[in-house]
Amino acid sequence: MDAEADSSSNGFQMDCTIPELPAGQKLRLFLVKPWDDPNFVGLNTVEIFSSKGTRAEIASITTNAAESQGSVESLLCGNGFRCTDPKEMWLAKYSATEGPVWVEIVFAEPTELAMIRIWNYNESRVHALRGVHEMRIELDDVVVFFGEMSCAYSEQVVQPLGDTILFTTSDAILEAVSENDAFLQEAGEITRTTSLLDLLHIDVSTPSPLDTNALFNLPASASLGGIVHRPTTGDLRRRASLSELLLAEFGSASTSDAPSEASEDEGAVAGRVFHMEITANWGAPDVVGLTGVQFLGPHGTLLDNSKCSVKASNGDDAVKRILDGQNLTTKADEMWLCKFDPEGPPLCLTFTFTETVSVTGISVWNYNESPEMAYAGVRCAQFYFGSRTLSSVLLRKAPGYVFFDFVQDVLFDKVQLLRPSTARPNTRSINAFIYQIRLLSSWGDEFYIGLNGIEIFDRHNQLISLKPQNIAAFPESVNVLPNVVGDPRSSDKLIDGVNDTTKPAHMWLTPIFPNKYARIFIIFDMPTFVSQICVYNYRKNPERGVRHIAISADDLIVFSGEVPQSTTGQTGKLAISLRE
Repeated sequence: MDAEADSSSNGFQMDCTIPELPAGQKLRLFLVKPWDDPNFVGLNTVEIFSSKGTRAEIASITTNAAESQGSVESLLCGNGFRCTDPKEMWLAKYSATEGPVWVEIVFAEPTELAMIRIWNYNESRVHALRGVHEMRIELDDVVVFFGEMSCAYSEQVVQPLGDTILFTTSDAILEAVSENDAFLQEAGEITRTTSLLDLLHIDVSTPSPLDTNALFNLPASASLGGIVHRPTTGDLRRRASLSELLLAEFGSASTSDAPSEASEDEGAVAGRVFHMEITANWGAPDVVGLTGVQFLGPHGTLLDNSKCSVKASNGDDAVKRILDGQNLTTKADEMWLCKFDPEGPPLCLTFTFTETVSVTGISVWNYNESPEMAYAGVRCAQFYFGSRTLSSVLLRKAPGYVFFDFVQDVLFDKVQLLRPSTARPNTRSINAFIYQIRLLSSWGDEFYIGLNGIEIFDRHNQLISLKPQNIAAFPESVNVLPNVVGDPRSSDKLIDGVNDTTKPAHMWLTPIFPNKYARIFIIFDMPTFVSQICVYNYRKNPERGVRHIAISADDLIVFSGEVPQSTTGQTGKLAISLRE
């Protein structure tokens, strides 16, 4: 088989597109590599459903494995979600230096695929590491999926759902699949009562593919798929459409510790030369870096980076990358990283414009190569512009992935200074830049998960007024699905203030993808105290509401638990206190 080279994936190219209802007769599963076993890779069960909603009729199943344990035919037995007996599973000899093990399934006739569910090797917690980590699926030699599989465990509090790969969003097909899905029937989770087509406004006559580069893998650069670019504070040009639709509704008054927007021309300084003195990073021992910067002019307009040059005091020529506009990336060669000694002289960046400009602030994308390397990002910087000096500014650590636009805006009239806080001992509330809510499971729906809304409260128990630039979700909403355009249940509905409702126009819904938790990010440009978070569960279809969630504040997990399920007559609500 021909395959595109990619050293990170054993000779395979990770990018692929999931088609809508692919048809063929020969399905080949490539077990690219196991989770963490040097000698074996295995599977428990493979379930395949056709566009008729029935299980695909299999003519034969074979493998290229020279050595294996168990029968490869056992993969089609359908007992994966409850089986921990190695005799009922299949295990093959694996070598990282040889070609991948594959399993070939031939259908009795050409078949349209609607869904594939993979149950990973599940003998024990230790031997679960023999399960497949990366899998490539081809149908008649055409790639239809490449992604990660979950690592299975034999003891789980919550019934596992396997890794489900959807090739359709058709309501009729999904309903038919549910009727023939033994796992869902045994788990008692078939409770769908509404039409997916009605809710998603899907036009089944014009299918289009899902982009797994955006939905299944970390985007490498600006190809972001369902990622919403977060509006910059004060940037009227970049958020014109959002401001027309949302800002007027939310209003501009602030009743909390959340940063409010600056007046259009306050804090503007004029000049040609700007200095950024880096005095501390987020903890990396010997390096410091940035992904990008963007200067802001009056009214929040973007100044032209092509008319600006940058030099580093250590002579590192790679620093010019921070002006190239490639800001939403995890590629090291699109960022700037250099040696750094926190005990030595400060590292200084000098920005020079070709002509005098009026600057009101700067947008910063911190170093973002990975969650670990994000600690090389700038933590403390001293800003100078012309004759004006600003005190040390605290910059936010980048997340290490591109699930949202992680830009931070530093406005010269509203700078977050590095100073001790006296409020925390008195209020006992959490203080962080980013609050992340991970949606770990639903109340029964295998394909979608959602919420009615979110409220957060400051250290004085006052509601924080969130703006569009404060919220992001990944996947953003059902609008990332093929043929779904303009569905009202987008992520901004999480903060529209209408939470106890049955109207979809005031809810948020997003698809569930294999091995990817849905995430909600509440983002601030300054560390913000939060004493309580209220979560309002999805009500229109209660089984689509979130069940288990985990909340973190700047990477520190502060809560995990269960959200009450909504009913047709009452919205499920969970009030989470973050007071220590």
